[in-house]
Amino acid sequence: MTETFQITVLADQPVTTEGSWSDGQPYLASEEIERVLGWELKTEGLCKGDSCIPLGDNINSDSEGAYNLSQLADLVGRPTLTDEAAGIVAIGQPYNVRSAALTQRIAPDFSLPDISGVDRALSDWAGKKRLLVAFSSW
Repeated sequence: MTETFQITVLADQPVTTEGSWSDGQPYLASEEIERVLGWELKTEGLCKGDSCIPLGDNINSDSEGAYNLSQLADLVGRPTLTDEAAGIVAIGQPYNVRSAALTQRIAPDFSLPDISGVDRALSDWAGKKRLLVAFSSW
C-alpha cells in the first residue's frame, strides 16, 4: 500500500488532494485527474469533450491506479514544477496560451496591490506602455 500525502496543486484553481510521491513525481488517483487538469481518464485515453489523447506507454501508473500527474499535464501541453518536500505541484498554462502570449505580446490581466496598498489591474493602463517592477525585501 502506497503512503498518501496532502498534495496542493496550483493550476487554474488551487486544489488540495490526496496523492503519493515516487522518485519526486506526484501521483494522483484517476478520479482526481479531471478535477485537477480538467481532462478525464477514460479507456480511450485522456479526454476533454470529444477530444481524446491516447496515453501510450509513456505515462506511469502505480499498482493502485494512481497516475503520474506531471506526465499527464505534459501530455496536454502544460508544464509542471514540483516540490515534494513542500507537497506542491504548479501546473502552467497550456502551450497555445503561452505561445499566443509570446507571439502577440499580450500579457494576461492580473491585479496586484500598488505601493499604497490599492489593487491595480494591468488592464487599468490598457493602450499605454507599462513597466512592472517586482522586488522582495529578503
